[in-house]
Amino acid sequence: MSWHRKKRDQFGIYEIPEYNPIKRKKKKKFTIQSLFKLFGVFLFLLVLFYGISFGIKYSMKTKGLSLYNNGDYEGAIPLFEEALKPRMPLSESFDNDVRFYLADCYVNIGKYGDACCMYSQIKLWVDEEVDGLAYLQNIAYGLQLYTWQEYRSALPILLQAYEDGYGDLVLYVGSCYGQIGDLENMQLYYDVFLQHNAMNSFMYAQYAAISLDEGNLEEALQYIETGKALDDQSSAKELLFDEIVYYEMKKDYNTAYEKAKSFVASYPNDRGGKDEYDLLFTRQTVSEQ
Repeated sequence: MSWHRKKRDQFGIYEIPEYNPIKRKKKKKFTIQSLFKLFGVFLFLLVLFYGISFGIKYSMKTKGLSLYNNGDYEGAIPLFEEALKPRMPLSESFDNDVRFYLADCYVNIGKYGDACCMYSQIKLWVDEEVDGLAYLQNIAYGLQLYTWQEYRSALPILLQAYEDGYGDLVLYVGSCYGQIGDLENMQLYYDVFLQHNAMNSFMYAQYAAISLDEGNLEEALQYIETGKALDDQSSAKELLFDEIVYYEMKKDYNTAYEKAKSFVASYPNDRGGKDEYDLLFTRQTVSEQ
């Protein structure tokens, strides 16, 4: 078939195939205009990332504030902590506001050391002194000293704060006086509290401890049982410890040991409770034998 053959010209010579060179795209030169376009894309992505991240931070802060204003400090803490992530330029004023709320939450749940650290972080991110910051940090430190049972060191800090208007500290001031043996001043500040409030579990635990120190065991037991019967159980730990000491002083080591076992199960990190448990374990074993 003729269409299977290669095409020839009139002289019988095969035609040379038409040469079509491949067109190569010219490389674009990098210009100032290209640089501006690249910078614009980068700026757009940065603004988008910043906007989304700040939106999340703002949302977490708003949710945390809602719980904080309702007194749910435990629930607010993880939200405020989330609001501090990620750390971004130009957001330090926002972040420091969150840190103030977070520090106050720590104070309200008794994590005074964490509050001190949070106040220290605020100092790191400001160029000048923030009004009241050092004062709040000092109060948190005084409360931390109180939890460390450094009552003589805590007393001047807490007393000054109370006199400056922090009325909620009145029981801590009274307790510090009681712990250093100044029962007259202890009762003075407790009476101030009782002018507007009923006895709470904190005060019953304090009175029980003083009665135990004075050897008034039955009076101590009455304070313990009354405190345990209250709806307010903010000092349940202290009341249970007083109960251990009461039974130990009564030489009822088996009951004291059972109370100590419950104490250690509920408060495993308390050194004083662990020491009582170790002591009573030996005595309980001996008495059973």
